[in-house]
Amino acid sequence: MGNAKQTLEEVKQRLRGVIVIQLTPFNESATEIDEVALRDNTRFMIEHGIVEGRGVLVVGGSNGEGFSLSNEEYRQLIDVVVDEAAGRVPVCVGCVRPATKPVITLAQYAEEAGADCVMVLAPHYYPNEPADTVYAHYKALADATNIPIMIYNNSWVTGQDLSVDLLRRLAEIDQIVAVKECTPYFYKLREVAMHLADRFAILPCLTEYTMPFDYQLGAVGFISVIANFKPEYALEIHDVCLANDVERAHEIYAQSRALNVFIETGMGGDGSPAWETSVCKEMCRIAGRPMGKVERPPLVQLSEDQRRELRRLMVEAGLL
Repeated sequence: MGNAKQTLEEVKQRLRGVIVIQLTPFNESATEIDEVALRDNTRFMIEHGIVEGRGVLVVGGSNGEGFSLSNEEYRQLIDVVVDEAAGRVPVCVGCVRPATKPVITLAQYAEEAGADCVMVLAPHYYPNEPADTVYAHYKALADATNIPIMIYNNSWVTGQDLSVDLLRRLAEIDQIVAVKECTPYFYKLREVAMHLADRFAILPCLTEYTMPFDYQLGAVGFISVIANFKPEYALEIHDVCLANDVERAHEIYAQSRALNVFIETGMGGDGSPAWETSVCKEMCRIAGRPMGKVERPPLVQLSEDQRRELRRLMVEAGLL
């Protein structure tokens, strides 16, 4: 079910729950997308609760390795997941391209293929673009398509944190219906929610650290990669936040803290986005999900010692 017959407000209301950044499985040599595994993983998440009203599947995002996909692979990824989802869960396409024209091309294909929205970074080949340039980037996308847009504010990728003032200006573009806010600063999230919760679906990406307080501010969902192999865990976090169960939120935080630190910095890892994606894909393998055996550069292969430590931390966090 694409967005052709939906209003912008209807799409906004569907962008809630566990926003899964779907990992991309490759074949044994990492030269092609493993379509069988991609379909299997998509069905697995849907059958374990990532459905309409409870979640969203995001394909081709940063952890989905959109940066390494050819245009043909991107189209394949979109077509397969939209087909397999079959309207049971909204599908969002992460358009991880650094410049405006390639983003528009990708977004136009996503719209034609029946995706529900696109997730778009600020232009990021040159970091710290002026606010006018960032605004023009999103405005050009809105002018060239009809698909709803989720702002992806990730300073680790773009080199700049979109200010609250700029986000408020972007709110003038009707087609923008959500913001994935990756700020590590709670006061920034509070300002975003205070000024924009009525306008955008607010979707933080650090809820494991801020739960349930980000939902108290107005967040309606959160970003998860762990849901690729343990949807129930992510759904519990969502429910705990909805219920404002501070005690259980603290328990989950304490139980998973060491794992989250490993994902961010690793045992000898550098804490880069490529490291984080490598760890998340390895967790899928440990949990028995099909994800190929080797990584496509710039992702890295974990050592045996790192794998053993990762497994131990997954058990400690209740994920195995």
